[in-house]
Amino acid sequence: MGSLHLFKPELLWLLPLCLLPLLSYGVKQFSYPGLEDWPKDKISDMLRWGVRVLAVLTLMSLVIAASGPFTEGGTVTKIGKGAEIVIVLDRSGSMDENLVKQDPTIRVKGVTRIEASRKVLLKLMDQRPGDTFGLVVFNASPIAVAPLSSDRDIARAALKSAESNSSGFTALNRALEMGLDYFKDRSYTATRLILLVSDGDTKIKPEDQAILKDMFKEYRAELMWIYVHTGYDFSLEFEEDISKDDGAVDPNVALNQLFHSLGMPYQAFEVNSEAGLQRAVAEIGRATNKPTRYEYRLPRQDYALYFYMLAMVLLGVLFWLKQIEIKAWRP
Repeated sequence: MGSLHLFKPELLWLLPLCLLPLLSYGVKQFSYPGLEDWPKDKISDMLRWGVRVLAVLTLMSLVIAASGPFTEGGTVTKIGKGAEIVIVLDRSGSMDENLVKQDPTIRVKGVTRIEASRKVLLKLMDQRPGDTFGLVVFNASPIAVAPLSSDRDIARAALKSAESNSSGFTALNRALEMGLDYFKDRSYTATRLILLVSDGDTKIKPEDQAILKDMFKEYRAELMWIYVHTGYDFSLEFEEDISKDDGAVDPNVALNQLFHSLGMPYQAFEVNSEAGLQRAVAEIGRATNKPTRYEYRLPRQDYALYFYMLAMVLLGVLFWLKQIEIKAWRP
């Protein structure tokens, strides 16, 4: 059992006032001359002080109940299946393009990359109750929009509000670093996964590559990249000698090679349709469906109700004593 806490401890300053019934307890008294020679009535004295004590206990019960006593529920360790997943979602302007290139003569607007990504990631959260989720979105700068926790409402609301926004270069390295920081000061109890959802098209400087490599090693995290493209981009499976017309290696091919060289467990999934996104997410689910140990927080135990019940019982006794009180002296 945990230590006792009070929701409003300042109310305990009223406890000294609960002693007022010891001075005046409200029972009718009758003046009658010549009782000094009568023998002491110990039963009457006990009843008189008993009524006062009952009044004191009633007031104290009400004050303590109003202060809100409770004990913390604590936590219990449970074993389940799941992972700690930090979603790093690209919201650059290019993510607002249609997922599949369409004939320009067709006027029906297709689903965009970010819309399809949001839809599939929300479904992932619903299908994996044992996972904890966090969310980082990025374009020119990363934003930590949902902490890593089992509270799905925060992560879902943050994911639904993620919209693409074109604002210069894509700060992928800083977004990955922010996602890895979610694991800082956390006990290693489950598979740690950075789930990158992006269309790439960015480069990471050598000094930032070294930082990422150290962070992935320190936090023992895995990386999975859902490479969302239109089908007209270079495939990540191209070898190093495959290059663009100007001789430069495609940045996404280079980025894939870089992730392979960082030394952490890494997988890439190329998708150019919503169905492909769903298949990639299903594969990620199978890869991370490993035993995990997590802490379940128990609800706190409130005791105010018990003190209110005690006060009601004591008030009932006082009411009964008032009813049997002598209203007039009968000589």
